[in-house]
Amino acid sequence: MLDACRLQAQPGPVTDKALEQIIFRAALGITESLGPYPAAQRVALLPSVVRFMLAAFLEETAAKEQ
Repeated sequence: MLDACRLQAQPGPVTDKALEQIIFRAALGITESLGPYPAAQRVALLPSVVRFMLAAFLEETAAKEQ
């Protein structure tokens, strides 16, 4: 997600449309990272992976605004 954010970075606040595109791009990386696991493990791991991704994104965004 951070890579997608950096690719689309523009001065000023992130628009709703840009945020949606960033999340959409990041979703592919998440699904690919969980691909090697069996379906039951993917389901169990997905919430944790999404929380980790969101926390990293928010930390990066907050650091840029300071």
